Amino acid sequence: VFYNEFYGKRKLKLTTWNPFALYGAYKDMTARLKEKNLEGNLTGEGLVQGGIIIFGKDGKAKYAYEEETGKEVPMEDIIAALKAVESGKTDSSEL
Repeated sequence: VFYNEFYGKRKLKLTTWNPFALYGAYKDMTARLKEKNLEGNLTGEGLVQGGIIIFGKDGKAKYAYEEETGKEVPMEDIIAALKAVESGKTDSSEL
């Protein structure tokens, strides 16, 4: 519920309708999952995108990262945000 209000129900938007490009992107994604020993499934709502919300000690959202399909999660940015929240050096205007 909170997530839907924070991000809205973001749907995956195709950048192409070329079936060869779509198949290539799918193969790249499955190769990344296999490389990391992650298992996926094809159940559920596959078009709804997610993200990461980092909350401060006061319970308020301090940082947010929207998922971009096919791109790696910005781990360095997330770690920096977690360290900032832990040290209390956050600015909610950075959302």
